[in-house]
Parts: sequence; C-alpha cells; structure tokens
Amino acid sequence: MIVTILFSLLAIVTLPFSLGFVIAGYLLALIVGFIAMLVTVDMANDAANQQIPNLGKSLNAVTSRFGVLLVAAIIAALCAITVILIPVALFIVTIAVVDQTGAGESTSKAFSFVLKNLGEVIVFFIIVIVIDIIFGFVFAVIPVIGWFLGAVFQWLSVVVFTVASVHFYRDLRRATPPPPPPPPPPPA
Repeated sequence: MIVTILFSLLAIVTLPFSLGFVIAGYLLALIVGFIAMLVTVDMANDAANQQIPNLGKSLNAVTSRFGVLLVAAIIAALCAITVILIPVALFIVTIAVVDQTGAGESTSKAFSFVLKNLGEVIVFFIIVIVIDIIFGFVFAVIPVIGWFLGAVFQWLSVVVFTVASVHFYRDLRRATPPPPPPPPPPPA
C-alpha cells in the first residue's frame, strides 16, 4: 500500500513521467504485496499451531521457496481466470505454504479440499466477495480521499481474508475424518 501511494505521489509531482512511475509503482507493489501475503499465510499458520508468529522466520520460509510459491500463484491465477475455479484458486497458495507442498501437489489438494467442502467453500467465497464489493462501493463514493481509503481497505481485507483462509483450511481439513482402517484378513 505504501509503495503504491509513494509512486502515485511521484507520478503527480513528475507529470511528464507519471505513467512510468505509476507502472513501476504498481509492479513493485504487486511483488511486495505477493511476498507480504505469503508471509501472512505462514505467520497465520504459526499462530494456528500455537507458535509465536515470527516475521523473520516467515520471510525466510517464503523466500527460500519463492520459485515454487510463484508457480503455485501462477496456477492459481490461471484458475481464477476461468471464474468457476476461483474457489480453488483461493486455496492453492494457502495450501502450498501451510502444507509446504509443491505447486502441483497444492493444486491437487486445493481441488480435493474444495470438492470435499464445496458448500462451506462457496459460502466463504460469497462472504469475501460481498464484503469486498460493499466496502469498495462505500469508499468509491467518498470524494477526494475515497481512493486512498479504498486502497487501505483493500490491503487490510487481503490480510483478513488471507488469515481467514488459513484457519478455514486448517479447520475443515482437520474436520475430515481419517479413512477407516482396512478390514482384517479372512481367517485361514
């Protein structure tokens, strides 16, 4: 958020170069925001595991697996483009961080998770969308500072929904009962 605001202000101050500053600012904000989201997932998972969240540890965990997580994010983005797979896309990166899996395995687990918990996932998805749309509209009608307040809300909502997706995934994953043990062999 800060990066976006700084580059937007630079664009206003340097009008002839404003488009370049805006594009550079949004690209930098996208990269920083992506890393921040991944760190938030790892810290939320630590908190859910009754551990003290540690920014340095989470940042190291994310940067050491950045390539895998970037591929998972690209797969999630491709799923989101299809619209119908947006619920799957919401959990691909979360699963990659929480379960420390590769991009392919996290995608497979995300599909399995969504199919097993389809009703709950759809309700979660609808809540996220409705809250985002309502507050986005509210901030859009505020003159002058509405864009700034909207940007602040967008970043805060990403954090809240990211943490919620971690807890949602962990709770529903744990709620799935393990398969029953295999039956004993027939007597000989």
